[in-house]
Amino acid sequence: MATEKMELVNINGRLPQLDEAIEALLLSKSFHIEEGFSHSSGGYKPLNEKNPYSPILKKFTSLCTGLDCEHESGDKERCKLTTAEEFEELYKKIYEHYHKLDTRRSELEGHIAERSEASVQTAHLKGMEEDLSRLFNLEYISIRFGRLPSDNTKKLSYFERNFFFFEFDQDLTYTYGMYVCPKAEKEEIDEIFKTLFFERTMIPDFVKGSAAEAHSELQKQIEQGKKDLELTEEEIRQLSEEYKHELADACEKLRYLKGAFTLRRKAGVLKDKFLIKGFIPAKDKAQLQQAFECCGDVELTFLPPDSDSGCRPPTILKNGFLTRPFRMLVGMYGLPTYGGFDPTAFVAVTYSLLFGIMFGDLGQGFLIALLSIPVGKKLSKDMGGIMLRCGICSMIFGTLYGSVFGLEELLDPVYEEAGIDFLPLKAFESTNFILFTAVGIGIFLIVVSMLINIFTSFARKDIESAVFGCNGICGLVFYGSIVFGVVATMMLDMEVMSGAFVLFLIVIPFLCIFCRVPFAMFVKYRQWKLSEHDDKMTVGGFIVENFFEMFEFVLSYISNTMSFLRVGGFVMSHAGMMLVVMTLMEGMSKVGQPIVFVIGNLFVMAMEGMIVAIQIIRLEFYEIFSRFYLSGGKEYVPITSELLKDDI
Repeated sequence: MATEKMELVNINGRLPQLDEAIEALLLSKSFHIEEGFSHSSGGYKPLNEKNPYSPILKKFTSLCTGLDCEHESGDKERCKLTTAEEFEELYKKIYEHYHKLDTRRSELEGHIAERSEASVQTAHLKGMEEDLSRLFNLEYISIRFGRLPSDNTKKLSYFERNFFFFEFDQDLTYTYGMYVCPKAEKEEIDEIFKTLFFERTMIPDFVKGSAAEAHSELQKQIEQGKKDLELTEEEIRQLSEEYKHELADACEKLRYLKGAFTLRRKAGVLKDKFLIKGFIPAKDKAQLQQAFECCGDVELTFLPPDSDSGCRPPTILKNGFLTRPFRMLVGMYGLPTYGGFDPTAFVAVTYSLLFGIMFGDLGQGFLIALLSIPVGKKLSKDMGGIMLRCGICSMIFGTLYGSVFGLEELLDPVYEEAGIDFLPLKAFESTNFILFTAVGIGIFLIVVSMLINIFTSFARKDIESAVFGCNGICGLVFYGSIVFGVVATMMLDMEVMSGAFVLFLIVIPFLCIFCRVPFAMFVKYRQWKLSEHDDKMTVGGFIVENFFEMFEFVLSYISNTMSFLRVGGFVMSHAGMMLVVMTLMEGMSKVGQPIVFVIGNLFVMAMEGMIVAIQIIRLEFYEIFSRFYLSGGKEYVPITSELLKDDI
């Protein structure tokens, strides 16, 4: 239950060797680099340089998008280019060709769009035989093409002005046509048609001839434009096919070079020397040294992880095969600090057992274990691992309960034949036993949590928490004595609550918790102080403050213990829900019974399984972790070329 042992590494060398050192760190795949030089530190200053690979990478990315090959996977090892200038030359060579084709494509698209729009407009003018270009060049007459709502055509007769409206086409809403008026009066007549919601259609200059001729000519131009566009796009596709692998390799190499250059900013520079700080697992020390063998006189200095107060060691949880998936749950609460207590194994055991107890069913547990395989492969390996372990525990407790897909009597003959008369454990026939057992499990887990807190508090020399805290020795004696006294008196008819028992095992521990701060201060500093941080703390203030805290402590003992009643509650809840499924099935026909059986089991498995999983997380975090666990650790993130690629 400890974290991986780390070593602090200082890497010193001359500035020209910095890129080689970064390359070696990437090769080692286990170096956690520190942000130790964001400002001037010990004479070393951060290396602020403009990344030369950023602009050219943007250009390559844009070019790949234009050539529709941005999803092509590349291999940086195939690309032999190294400098930004070399990449720029390659970019220019491909881009010049692409730019010509892309410009031509844009022109053709615009050409087709213009003529398509004009074609739509002329389609409504097919009744007009006059040459359009001639009509637009009349000396004394103005002509306006467009449409107006059909209901408004009758209103034209209201205006006694010098104009004529000619209809060409009509649909459900609009009437298409043109109006003719003297040029001297066109402003007034335009205003009249605006009031009638006339929408003018602008006929482009390239439209010639009558409406029918213009429409036909436009269609020919559109068809020719589409053919030219297809040819151009085919040339772009050929260009993409020719260069897509080279572009993909170049992009991959550029991402790597850009990320590697970014790491230069994490180095501190003093004159012509550089310094990089970071951590590495102690077991990978030889691997790092081997990676630096080709870096000349670059010096590696290995130090204890706590030797630099400016660098906080990262945390790696050490877990075996059985407990490793539960790191995900611990990470949700927060990583432990380096050298702190790793509760993953404790969580693995308690979570799996609680799930099995609360969701005991041999058949459904088997399905959960089976479902863990695709979940682990497709979604999350840790999630699949947790489901597998929980499914197996569910099968074990389902066997004890005698429940197979909700069929509570299926295993009875097996136990009868084996002569085991106290199994299976029927939920509705053993209600009190299940509830008392659930509370007993809660008391056991709380006591274990307190023991862990005492152990870890002594390890970090926190006397207040280890001895006088509500989860320390005094809290353990206080809580254990009350639980023992209540159980012995109410369930075992034992008279244990004598005066001495109450005085030494309840009252004195209670007072020790109440005065935990001054007692801890005396042990630590050999002086009496009511508060470690407030020198002006008065006796009255101390009593009031600790009175409410003690009230909260006592309430937490009670509420935390009672919270485990839900463990027993879910045992009966599962049996109750499956009883409902069986009752519904009995009311169905022989054809419908299998359907209800399958759907009912799937529904209970999905809904109750999810609720139980969440409830156990709550028990772990609030009733158990809160007693001993201190998070605040830093995640260990080794630099690798893959990680650099993801950062970009």
